[in-house]
Amino acid sequence: MKNKHVSKRKKQINWEYLIPPQIGIVTMAYGPAGVGKTKTIETLAKARERRWIRTPLPARQPEDIGGYPDKKDIVIEGSVHQVIKMVELEEMVRARLQHSVMLIDEFTSVSDATQAAALTWMDNPPSNCWVFAAGNRMDQATNGNPLAEPMINRMCVVDWKVDKSKWIEGMTKGSGIEFPEPDVPLVPDGWEETAKFFSHQVTEFLFGKHVQSKPEYFIKENSDEDRGKPFPTMRSWTNLAKSLGAATTVGANKDVMLAIAGGFVGEHIAHEFLDFLEISEYVDPETLLSDPQEVKMPQSVQLCMSYVSSVLRRVKEDLTTERWENARLFLGTVYKTHPDIARQYEAKLWQMKPDGHTPEIHPSLAEMEQERIGIK
Repeated sequence: MKNKHVSKRKKQINWEYLIPPQIGIVTMAYGPAGVGKTKTIETLAKARERRWIRTPLPARQPEDIGGYPDKKDIVIEGSVHQVIKMVELEEMVRARLQHSVMLIDEFTSVSDATQAAALTWMDNPPSNCWVFAAGNRMDQATNGNPLAEPMINRMCVVDWKVDKSKWIEGMTKGSGIEFPEPDVPLVPDGWEETAKFFSHQVTEFLFGKHVQSKPEYFIKENSDEDRGKPFPTMRSWTNLAKSLGAATTVGANKDVMLAIAGGFVGEHIAHEFLDFLEISEYVDPETLLSDPQEVKMPQSVQLCMSYVSSVLRRVKEDLTTERWENARLFLGTVYKTHPDIARQYEAKLWQMKPDGHTPEIHPSLAEMEQERIGIK
């Protein structure tokens, strides 16, 4: 059964960029100069009758974002105390108090200090303001400075897609003067109800009692070679559920849903999660352990590996000699259709063998376990 929460509409250019800011989550788009990022967001503000605020970070100091210090007297229990308060720039005040659209531009062309000041803005954008960010990849940015991991984890990070048809429309019908209004999906009130579905699915994907669960994806920091890419944490999974809920209410297609998911938790994990949403029937590892020699293994290598890893994880959580032996028989079943996978996990199973247990002799496992001492 296909996931009913995914639309079949096709042309939805940059929807993954345009949806999250409407529910209070900043999106960051990577893209080269001159491809319409700024003009699209400016036109969006005009079309929605919102104040347009562009904040080019290279022209800003950290104080421009966080505020400038000023003295203030406060009274506590009758005593006057002098303290420092932060005075904001006009554009920051207007962003908080007026319906507005803000583009924080050239994000990858500023110092660590300026990025750090912007971090607080990314973490809690004003409820009245749709906040977008944009910047160039390191090989294209002037004085390029990569985004820090905490910054990445607070945003949906996507690649900007060039809308050629809109450019042609502006050059012909608009005579190169009028930039056409972008196709923007407006998130309706009540999107939170749909987000509840995805919140449930996220927890099922991570911690459900079935073979597709992936608890190892709950919190997974980037390796050195993956620095700068989205990665899963409690924050990014929560933002993902909210954003997919919002995307569903406007009929986003699977490509958009996948781009949003990838922007929060990384491309590989996003693919696995979207595939999980398509599954209508889950298999409990305990069912596999109860009758390990009658299991019908799936053809998919990825799904087969999920079966095996979930069974071994369940055995490790509740280790008995009987369950360990059943896991051996289960690997023997896996070996018939996916021998490489069975051999890959066999050593892990033997590492958790109960102390003092003498393995039983199973002729059906002889070929798979031929390298094991005492198994003939």
